[in-house]
Amino acid sequence: MSDAFDPTRDHRITREEAATLVQAFQSGAEAGDHLASAFNRSAFEQLLVQPGAAGIRIYRGQHADGSPTMVMVAVDAVGTDLDEPTCIFVQNTHDCPPYCAGSRLSNKS
Repeated sequence: MSDAFDPTRDHRITREEAATLVQAFQSGAEAGDHLASAFNRSAFEQLLVQPGAAGIRIYRGQHADGSPTMVMVAVDAVGTDLDEPTCIFVQNTHDCPPYCAGSRLSNKS
């Protein structure tokens, strides 16, 4: 596998592969651990509408109280974060737990 960012890469996998990956992670999770984050469609649209945006990078993050979160930033065609002060950054997630309703790939929903 190449280290280069490929803006044409097909990221699709089967439902079975998705469930296997999610459940493999969750099998080591403890009660109350952060399992997932949901973003509204507009979060992705706001990132991708920026000039030069070719994709999105999702970082794991942590709030001041120690609770986990995810931070999204647009990337350009070579995979560089669009991180100028005028760029858009997205974080305000719906975290699971507590917002796990509809999380059907999970074995802990």
